[in-house]
Amino acid sequence: MKQFLKFSMLTFIVTQPGIPQKYNDALISKGSEINFAKTQKRGIKKNNIIYYVENDLQTISAYKSNKLKWQTNVISVCGTPKRGEPQIRYVGYNDSNKLLIVMGKHNFAEIDINSGITKLVG
Repeated sequence: MKQFLKFSMLTFIVTQPGIPQKYNDALISKGSEINFAKTQKRGIKKNNIIYYVENDLQTISAYKSNKLKWQTNVISVCGTPKRGEPQIRYVGYNDSNKLLIVMGKHNFAEIDINSGITKLVG
């Protein structure tokens, strides 16, 4: 019976990729941007909301009071970059309520910080 329970739990975890991970507080930057080429940080905290790049390096989640506010897979929404890996390389927060995203080599996206609406901008 123990083996069955272990297998069932493992199967659930593996087959549920849409469940967001709990972010790691040590990986949250105090600054307004993260560049994965220069830092191991994975998230930005701004106005008590954490914007966190998940382990797949394609999904960004917004957490408020440790609860998921929204989540978006930037690569799925914007498409696979023509050059470079299909993953997020840079996240920056600007004063116009947008997250600025660089993915692949030269693809840019914006995410509305209130709704999570994502769009390719170049």
